[in-house]
Amino acid sequence: MNTERRKRYRVWVVAATVVALAVVCTPAVAASKKGPAAPRRPTVSRPAREMTLAERLAAIVRRGPVRDRSQIAVAIAPVGQPLLFSSNADAELILASTTKLFTSAAALDRLGPGYRFRTSLLQDGDLLPDGTLAGRLVIRGGGDPAISGRLYDNDPWAVFRPWSAALAARGIRSIRDGLLLDNSFFDDERTHPDWPVAQEQHWWQAPVSALSYNDNVVLVRVTGALRPGGRASLGFYPAQPFLMSVVGQVTTHRGRGTNVGVSRRAGSPRVVASGAVGSRKTWSGDITVVDPPLYLASAFTKVLQQEGIEVGGPPEVRTKEPSVRTPLPVLHVHETALLPILAVCNKRSQSFYAEQILKTLGAERRGSGTWEAGRSEIREFLGSLGLDPSRYRLADGSGRSRENRSSASAYLDFLQALATRWRHFQTFEPTLAVTGDMAGSLRHRMLGPDTRGKVFAKTGAIAGVVTLAGYVEARSGQRYAFVILVNGGCSEGRGHAWQDRILTELARWG
Repeated sequence: MNTERRKRYRVWVVAATVVALAVVCTPAVAASKKGPAAPRRPTVSRPAREMTLAERLAAIVRRGPVRDRSQIAVAIAPVGQPLLFSSNADAELILASTTKLFTSAAALDRLGPGYRFRTSLLQDGDLLPDGTLAGRLVIRGGGDPAISGRLYDNDPWAVFRPWSAALAARGIRSIRDGLLLDNSFFDDERTHPDWPVAQEQHWWQAPVSALSYNDNVVLVRVTGALRPGGRASLGFYPAQPFLMSVVGQVTTHRGRGTNVGVSRRAGSPRVVASGAVGSRKTWSGDITVVDPPLYLASAFTKVLQQEGIEVGGPPEVRTKEPSVRTPLPVLHVHETALLPILAVCNKRSQSFYAEQILKTLGAERRGSGTWEAGRSEIREFLGSLGLDPSRYRLADGSGRSRENRSSASAYLDFLQALATRWRHFQTFEPTLAVTGDMAGSLRHRMLGPDTRGKVFAKTGAIAGVVTLAGYVEARSGQRYAFVILVNGGCSEGRGHAWQDRILTELARWG
């Protein structure tokens, strides 16, 4: 670069620098002409007020599961302390299966934790030298709901093997006049008048009987033929109930899937099957039986024959106790403890068990195996807790009837009474369903860290009704009693999700 060019470059740089400085400094100069700037007022940040637990619960409760179509009620309190939160808690609503807590608690209190259901085998006739029982084998029922495989590794024959072995040990090789099924421990009303007739065939509405087998439900088995187009075979499992039959036509198709349905009209012993099943595939569907004692007789007869004991003559059912009861020799007594029965009732929400418990309560305490006698015992139990029985309207033992009603407030008082002044509460609480416990109806609900294994409750659901009642242990260690009732137009999924949000919030912040 020559000397003249360097000079011009320096002049250009100096000029550019002056212009830049002028631009930068202009605002400051302008500001200085207006005087000193006013000092900024410091911003004071005020922390938002933390919501109370009651406010948190109210925010969730306001967003009900089915708006404008459901009536909801909620009542929550720390165990042994005053009410924390309530909403519509004085409205009398349908309880559904939370009714079972009244039934099971009353049974534990009135019968005692050591109570055992008893089924007796009695000898009515002489035993001849050739091993013939010259008369009948009497099976006297005691309301046991667990004559099944439920408590015996799902083996439906396990209960009967000791029975047949006891007869064989006595030298009995044949029963000339067959089985006499003494069903007189209960009355003969097997279906509650409030239950929907259209649902009689379903397992959750099984008939009630002092002699029952396999939850009074039989499996209908459909097996496809060897070749497509052939007729599938139909049958019963684990035994064909006396007087019942299965008819209909199920075809065999080329596919692997099944599309089979079975039905039984109310009061009818005929089961109708229809549809299609894959070649050599077996489909099973359950259906309730019409006459429970005869169902037990068919299953027991099958085991007796396997033991080599012949049974002559058809079984006979006795529904009334004879006016003069002659003591008969006892051949065998089958017993089932009460506590496992209560656990099935409450954890699995098994309605059949609840009804058997209620009628047994009436039979043992009042000499009458009826729904009314059982309800009378519940009312007396509530009174013994210092509660007003008139606040609880109970119709059956399971909650199948829509006439089982109470307010959330009254139900909460019941839960508080159990937890604070009932001597059997520590024995009773383990019979409830627990979140995450695969043995109960809460196995798939509230599995987060704040609620898994911390909610002990009874679920409930019938058409449009979703209920939940029990106890929850919060993160703080505080235990709460709660009742959450939804009546009208609510699906189980929506109801469960809403209940779970309430309890999760309670467990986290309580």
